[in-house]
Order: sequence, then structure tokens, then C-alpha cells
Amino acid sequence: MKTTIIQFTPTKNYDKNLEKLVSYIKNSTSKLIIAPEVIVTDFDYSHWNEANEYAEVIKKRVLPLSKDKIIVFTMIEDNKNKAYVFYNQEVVYFREKVKLFGYEKKYFKKGEIEPEIFEIDGIKYAILICFEIRFIDYWVRLKGVDVVLIPAMWGVDRKSHLLTLSNALALSLQSYVVVSDGLAFGSGIVSPWGEEIRSEEEIINVDIDFNYVKKIRKKFLLK
Repeated sequence: MKTTIIQFTPTKNYDKNLEKLVSYIKNSTSKLIIAPEVIVTDFDYSHWNEANEYAEVIKKRVLPLSKDKIIVFTMIEDNKNKAYVFYNQEVVYFREKVKLFGYEKKYFKKGEIEPEIFEIDGIKYAILICFEIRFIDYWVRLKGVDVVLIPAMWGVDRKSHLLTLSNALALSLQSYVVVSDGLAFGSGIVSPWGEEIRSEEEIINVDIDFNYVKKIRKKFLLK
């Protein structure tokens, strides 16, 4: 499955950020597109109400673009950090961030839905939002998943942690792990066998082979 990873650091101008995101989505021929955590508004605590209200603008622009495309990223809405999955012009899944990091706890409400597996067209997906990748109990919950999607705004001084954790997660679950990181630029894809493709370019185009997931699990049984 053709996959596009978008990574850029948002400015304080929501409209420009959204137009950039929309442009990248329109230009992509991939089935799966993932962008970073709060890619349009960033963690704009100084304009908190405006950031929340802008969620409706984002959804109205992105939803029509999701015909035959799975689009994943997070936004601030209802004082929560919500990961949305748009597909065929519908919201097919969403989940709020449960594990809040640092200053987020002052502004965000904790989500109620723990990371879980959901299916689209027979493929098993899961979403871990940034900081959530650090929690091993979530890894256990995701056993059997085909691909884990990680929208993030990861601290630059901890970039090596993100790389290590995403590599280990892919090996542990024998699944693909796809990271979109708009701050440390630790984006990329890791295969079930640990092969990785990383880049600091704003657009990374990769392929996911779900037959390879089956091959690796058959070759190296974790039982």
C-alpha cells in the first residue's frame, strides 16, 4: 500500500498550515496519508479557544479530500487531542490522547479510549499519539495489529528515544510502524523485520506490504 508521511513544523498561522497540509494531501497518490500531531494549530496555548474552534474548519477542508484515501492526524477539539481517521469522505475512527505529557495536563482533558485495534478494508490499524508510545502496556494491547500509526510532535532533545521506541515496537509486534513527527523530524517507517526508512524531508513516500507481515510472523514465531 502506497503511503505518504507528511512532516513539517506548524507556524502560528492556522490558515497557512492548513493550506500546506491540504496541498500535500491533494498531491499525494497514496492510499494512506499520515501527518503529525496537532499539525494545523500546534500546541497554541496562548490562543486555546481559537485552536479548539478551528477543528471544524480543519474537518470541513480535509474530509472531502479523503475519497479513496485514509488520512490520519490529530487536532485540538473539545479540549482534547483527537486523532482522526478520514476515509471515503467519512470519519471512520477517532480517539483522544490518553497519556498527556508535561504542560499538556494543564490544558487538555484526558481521553477515555485506550489504544486499540480497528479495521479498515480488512487491515488492522492502531494509533499511538506521540508520548503514548513509551507505555509498554499499550504494546501488549496491540498484539496482532498490521500497522501502528504514530502522529507526533516529539522533543528534539529526545529524538533518539523516538527512533529506538518505534524500532522496538515494530520488532515486538512484528508489524509496520509509521511515524509522522513535526518537531524532531523523526518520521519514517519501520518494517516487521526492523528495516527502516527515515528522512527529514517534508514528504516521505513509502510502501507497506501486508504480505510481508504474514511472512515475518510465519518465519519467526513469537509463541
